[in-house]
Parts: sequence; structure tokens; C-alpha cells
Amino acid sequence: MIVDALPLYTLTIDPAATSETATPHANAMRDWRLSQSPEQVVEFQHTSIAHLAKTEAARPALVAAGLNSDRKTVADAVYELMITDLHPELGRISAPIEVVYTYDPLFGVPEASVDTLSRQAYASATDIHLTRIDDSFHFVMLDQPERFARAVALLLKE
Repeated sequence: MIVDALPLYTLTIDPAATSETATPHANAMRDWRLSQSPEQVVEFQHTSIAHLAKTEAARPALVAAGLNSDRKTVADAVYELMITDLHPELGRISAPIEVVYTYDPLFGVPEASVDTLSRQAYASATDIHLTRIDDSFHFVMLDQPERFARAVALLLKE
């Protein structure tokens, strides 16, 4: 099961992204994260979590986790996430793949665009099933716990 992730993260920024085209942006993001003042780090954590978790009650713990993480490790992980393209691996996976992805109109992106991006991103997988959970940001397990639990339970029954 893949939860709200794409085989190349940078597709969320540029649907035509490749590892090569993502590298300059990934370098800039890593450098920017490492250059932030302590106050900027706090501000960024609050802002980014507000875009990742729709459930306000869940946000303080997520912000705290981010603030308590090693900045260099996180910056390096974000860099790696932005440049690592797993598309070539998808066709080699023989097990069924369940992708749970999210949609919320607050982001101003049409539903069809989100569906198309998800479908196209996993097109090279041989046995793929996509499930969209609406009214959720990235942390679907916190924003829609019942719907997420049903998706996991359905997968376990198979």
C-alpha cells in the first residue's frame, strides 16, 4: 500500500518532472531549508503542516515532530525524495499495488487533474488499484481515519 505518494515526488510541482529536471529545485530546497533562521524554521513548520493536515487538532504534534527533527537529515531526505524516480521499478513489482491518494477542493486543483496525475504516475505498474479519499490533505490517516481504516481493511481481506 502506498499512501498519498507518487513515484517521483516532484511531479506534484511539475507533472513533466524527471530526476534531472528536479535536481536544481531539490538543491535549492535543501539549501533554503538549511539556511533558515530558528524563527523561520518554526514559521515554516506551522505553514507546511497547515497544508499537510486538514485536522487542526493533529497539527501541534506534527509541528513538534518537525521541530524536533535533525534539520540536515530532513533537508537531505527532502532532496533525495525530490530527485528519486521510482517509475522504472514499478513494472518489476509483481504484487498488487494499492495507492491511496487524497483530494480536497481547498487546494484549488480540479479533481480530474488529481486523478489524472495519480493514474499517469502509476501507469507502468502491472497490477494497480487507486483509491481516492476526499476531504483530506496529505495526512489522510489523521484527516479521514475511518475511511483510511476501511481502505486498509479492504486490502487486508484480499
